Amino acid sequence: MNLHPHVLVSADGTVRQAAELGRLDVPENRADPASRRIEVAFARLRGGDGPPMIFLEGGPGESGTRIWERAPERYEPYREFGDVVLLDQRGLGLSRPRLTSPHRLDLPLDRLVGREEHLAAVLDLAERTARFWRERGVEPAAYTTAESADDVAEVMTALGYDRFRTFGGSYGSHLSLAVLRRHGHRVERAVMFGVEGPGDTYKLPSDTDRHLAGVAALAAARGVTPDLIGLMRRVFARLPVSFDGVVIGEFDVKMITAANLGSRRFIRRLPELYLAAERGDHTFWAEQTRALRTAESANLMAIAMDCASGASAERWERIRKEAPDSVLGDAMNLPFPLVCPAIGAGDAGEDFRAPLRSEVPALLLCGSLDGRTPPANALAVLDGLPNGHFILVRHATHEFLPALPGVREAVAEFLTGGRPTLREVTIPFEFGDEPSANL
Repeated sequence: MNLHPHVLVSADGTVRQAAELGRLDVPENRADPASRRIEVAFARLRGGDGPPMIFLEGGPGESGTRIWERAPERYEPYREFGDVVLLDQRGLGLSRPRLTSPHRLDLPLDRLVGREEHLAAVLDLAERTARFWRERGVEPAAYTTAESADDVAEVMTALGYDRFRTFGGSYGSHLSLAVLRRHGHRVERAVMFGVEGPGDTYKLPSDTDRHLAGVAALAAARGVTPDLIGLMRRVFARLPVSFDGVVIGEFDVKMITAANLGSRRFIRRLPELYLAAERGDHTFWAEQTRALRTAESANLMAIAMDCASGASAERWERIRKEAPDSVLGDAMNLPFPLVCPAIGAGDAGEDFRAPLRSEVPALLLCGSLDGRTPPANALAVLDGLPNGHFILVRHATHEFLPALPGVREAVAEFLTGGRPTLREVTIPFEFGDEPSANL
């Protein structure tokens, strides 16, 4: 292991934090004795005397050191409880190789681009990205959550920690659950929010419909619009339209909506954006359609991880049956699973996706307006955690829940060895634009 003093600097240059930056060689594919070695990077912030905590970021595709640069205030409260480790998961951030793509989409804006044309371009882009990295020795099938969980254990061993805590949101909770399954004897406590269970990587259309129904009920109660779902379907029926040099289709609007259901700011604006479209103002949708058709290819690691986690045959059949009548169809999951053969992804297997049973104390947090990881995910995981505790945050979305009032105190109580008494908390929520970006 290579470990040396380092100074983390926030993106705006206002915060400087003394740290140690480390890199650890690990096997790319532990099932292959002849596997090449890759580098996993991490930063350690020294803290109190308690068990260290390793932060497992979401996506997949988020780097721990990069998230710190954007939001250093997230991590500072937890140094009170022990050392804090920021992990750049394999393929990301300062880890090597960093599996970014040299390619991007270049789909036309002045005509309609439907589902089949869009997906063909995305799959071609992913295939070319995988070929680019395979020519440089990368094995895409080795980028799985199971391998990443073993990376976590090796990093903590290299740092001299026998026992540690995990802290993960969204995909980071999915990785945290894999660490519990594979190395649970070493995990002292686990904090998870926006919980993605072992078999929850691909979204059920019925969960998306329930989320939208919840937003619609709130919009009706607040007098914003009486029937948000009906409004959305009316907008779909009037597409395609040409606006500001962009031909916007139903597929575009559904994909943009699905991609943003994890954003508090978007959910606050959702009724307004569809009302504007019904009036003929497609400013937002034209901007987002431009971005959709010219997007960079995702980091290969992000695609490979989700492909490997996959879904059971039963879940895929349920998705297939639910999608045709769902408000957004299958947009929440595209381009999966179609993209997986294009990159030669691995499969973590049914044992990986099976429900987890663990005695490790765990705190699970979820927002009632979370369009990515619904509360049902966390409640299903809780069934296998006899020492688990669940907190529902009403009106919260897919955001950094541990920083919210009330929740922050419950997390601190949990980390000091207690079992929080809080089971539910409500935070303010208003429809309309807001000056600040999503948390």
